[in-house]
Parts: sequence; C-alpha cells; structure tokens
Amino acid sequence: MMGQKAMDLESRNIYLQDVPLNEALERWHAVLAEHGLLEPLSAETIPLDQALGRVTATPVWAKISSPHYHAAAMDGYAVRAEATRGAMETNPLRLKIGEEAFPVDTGDPLPPNTNAVIMIENTHLVSQPEGDYIEILASTPPWRYVRPMGEDIVATELVLPANHRIRPQDIGAIAGSGHTEVTVYRRPRVAILPTGTELVRPGEPLKPGDIIEYNSLVLGAMAEEAGALVTRLPIEADHREAIQAAVERALLDHDLVVVNAGSSAGSEDFTASIVRELGVLCVHGIAIRPGHPVILGVARNRAIAGIPGYPVSAAMTFDL
Repeated sequence: MMGQKAMDLESRNIYLQDVPLNEALERWHAVLAEHGLLEPLSAETIPLDQALGRVTATPVWAKISSPHYHAAAMDGYAVRAEATRGAMETNPLRLKIGEEAFPVDTGDPLPPNTNAVIMIENTHLVSQPEGDYIEILASTPPWRYVRPMGEDIVATELVLPANHRIRPQDIGAIAGSGHTEVTVYRRPRVAILPTGTELVRPGEPLKPGDIIEYNSLVLGAMAEEAGALVTRLPIEADHREAIQAAVERALLDHDLVVVNAGSSAGSEDFTASIVRELGVLCVHGIAIRPGHPVILGVARNRAIAGIPGYPVSAAMTFDL
C-alpha cells in the first residue's frame, strides 16, 4: 500500500521536500558545477557606449596617462614659481606677459619652463611702453593650480580589475586612459516561460477566471537589472507536451530557463516531471514561505528553475 501511495504522489509531482534555502542552493550549484555550468561565460569586446552594467572579463590597464600633459587648473597666467619669490603687498612684483607670464585657460598645457598658475583675479594688468605686465602681490609655490601629468591615471596603471561591474564613472576612467573598447563577459541568456491556461497577455479582453500575465515582465526586469539578456516566451497553456516542447526549444540557446507556474502539486503542474525527464531534478521544495514549491535542476546541460505562479512568491523566489 505504501509503495502504491508513493507512486501516486510521484505521478502528481508532490514536492516531498522542505529543503533549507542554503542547502538547496548548494545542491543546485554542485550539479551545475558537475555539468561545467559555473564556469565563466565567454568574453567579448564592446564599445564603451555599451559598457554600462557589464562585467570586465580582464583587467583594464591604462594606455596613456590622464592628463597626458601638465595642465592649467585655473584661468590665469602660467609662470615660473621661482620668479615670483619676494612678491608681497608691500613689494609688488611685475612679470612681463609673453616672457615671464603666459595667459592660460583651464585645461591648457603649461608653456615650456613654467610650473605654476596665478589666477587671473590675483593679478593686475599694467601696460608700459615696452609691453604689458601682470602685477602680483604674493609669491606662488611650484605646481599651484596645475594638474600634473598622470594626476588621475598613470600609464600602465590598473584602471579596473577583472570581474568588476562597470559604473558610469568607470566608463570615463576607461576612456580617459586611452581605450575605446572594453572586454567583458557576455551577458547570460535567460528565458522566462509563463504557463497557465488561465493566463492572458496585458491589454487582452478579460473574462471571469482570466489572470493577466505580468510575472514575465517583472521577472524579466529583475534579470535585466542583474545583467542578463532576457527572452520572454509566449504563454503556454497547461498541456504537458506543449510546455515540454517550449522548454526544450528554450534550452537550445539560453543559459537559464525559468518556468513560471506549474511547480507545485496540482494536477496541471508538470515542471518537475519535465525537468526529471530532461535531466537532473536537484530540488523540489524549499523551506521558505511564500515560495515553497521551487524547482532547481539541470536539463540538456542547461540550468533550469521552476518558480511559483503567485506574483509575490515568483518575485521573492526569483530574487533568491
């Protein structure tokens, strides 16, 4: 009698497990590792305007320094700091423009034989028959108001390590160090398959018993936010053969297939038996509420997961 009961439960896909979350993930990761599915994804080189949110596959080293010259940090006059020695309010000092003082704007390279900038507001223009001068009332130290070469980045310096998620400011650093492209891991491909005869797409007419299918929008957005390339598959009604066919198609060109709904113990919950038939069913039932009927496995050498159809459970378990 007990043997027959167990067979009946198995045919209905009753989840007999209540596996702690950490243990469930460890089981799944172990099987994924056995199938080589935890290895880094292949790398690709992309333009910097496509790099936001991507993950570096190799370290990024500076090709040039930034700035790559000594640059004025203020509008004013570039001078030789030593030539300003002794200037004070009681002893104004005049420097001839074009010989001892050179007009510069912020970002300009320093003229030869200069090593400091005096802000224009700290000078007084004096015109004499022999030429124009600036008059200063204080000396200036070397490299004042100057951005020396390599202040931000020095050539050959590490700009970003491998396995770093690229932020907006990182794109500037990569470009500033002389790169126009960056090598990153390709984005993982995730397919989301909504199942359920009662589901209809947003915007379609509703009749009693219909449910708007929006889990794929939410789950897809979560996956995209995490860096994945998402395919939202059409709704499949509760027919085992159709669901299995859709799963098998998705497994051909995706790294992870997520089947939404059909993971529980109802008469139309087929995900567990499909995973078992196509590969390895690692976990069916996790000790979390809501979200108990989670399925984790490997099918056709691809990662596969089944998550509940209830929206809160779906979002919660997908995030985990």
